Amino acid sequence: MRIGIFGGTFDPVHTGHLILAEQCRDQAGLDEVWFLPSYDPPHKSGQSITRFEQRCDMLELAIAGHPSFRVSRIEKELPPPSYTSETLAELHRRNPGHELFLLTGSDQLSDLPLWHQPVRVVEQAGLVVVPRPGVMLWTGERLAKALGVPAETVRFRLVACPMIEIASRELRRAMADGLSVRYLVPRAVEEYIRERKLYVK
Repeated sequence: MRIGIFGGTFDPVHTGHLILAEQCRDQAGLDEVWFLPSYDPPHKSGQSITRFEQRCDMLELAIAGHPSFRVSRIEKELPPPSYTSETLAELHRRNPGHELFLLTGSDQLSDLPLWHQPVRVVEQAGLVVVPRPGVMLWTGERLAKALGVPAETVRFRLVACPMIEIASRELRRAMADGLSVRYLVPRAVEEYIRERKLYVK
């Protein structure tokens, strides 16, 4: 199977995440997209993050009814912090024969060489890339050069996607201020947040 791996904090998951995942699934010919909420994201060390299980619950509510979407809690089972290279290795170990593709925005490509074991990341997964407005788009060849690997090591697919500019941090701020987030997050997620008062001041 061709599996899209969509990692992130998802605090909270929003409509932009879902549109990106669906466009990548469709245009890149993926059989499924697995949402992988980060358990202990190294780039957010010291920041306050909603509990892992609550972020997973919101994802489950958001993707309910989509036969090709699923939530994986694998990062909770791995030693922290949550490094993509280690997560991909464990996914391959548990799912031999699956072809993995990492879903990412073009804004992350220039940072990828700074990730933990970046060469191991591109060796284990193809990249399905969504352009971001105002960001210079790296090619697969440029990324390969930055990583010091042959061009064929980087499997690169560009996907056209509507630019839905929603930021989870802005949603958290809006919820804390009592503002509406209707249609920015799925209705079930909105109700979950309000019932549990997740982002109140």
